[in-house]
Amino acid sequence: MTLQHGPRFDRLCDSILEVNNNIQSVVVINKSGRLADRSARPRYAKQFTDKNEILFMQCVLEISMGRDFDDQYGPINYHMSERANITMLTFPIDDHVIMVTTNKNVSPISLAKKIVSITNEYKYRSVLSNTSNNIIPLPA
Repeated sequence: MTLQHGPRFDRLCDSILEVNNNIQSVVVINKSGRLADRSARPRYAKQFTDKNEILFMQCVLEISMGRDFDDQYGPINYHMSERANITMLTFPIDDHVIMVTTNKNVSPISLAKKIVSITNEYKYRSVLSNTSNNIIPLPA
């Protein structure tokens, strides 16, 4: 499988991964539920493969269906799924979904708020870079 690697998500994935040492991986999923990009700590580099496509489709579907209620309740900031071994957080960003996996040693709501801040800044900088020829990097 060829990932759609590129500067569009590399910096975002790395920025999210740096937020907390308990984050295992950051996965970018396209609107079709396919893996578009990923960044992971070495121990978790093979955590998600093509075999997880149904899980990816589920994440995209949850965010997509939630958008039907944006007018009534406001847009989705994130979705959380807590499992026995990991916590999964998903974040809408343009026509993609960012899925972040963490171990159980983290406060998921506090972490999600930090990641929402990063994704909002990324969206803002993307808009700015689309309206000018200047490339605006995310903070390291």
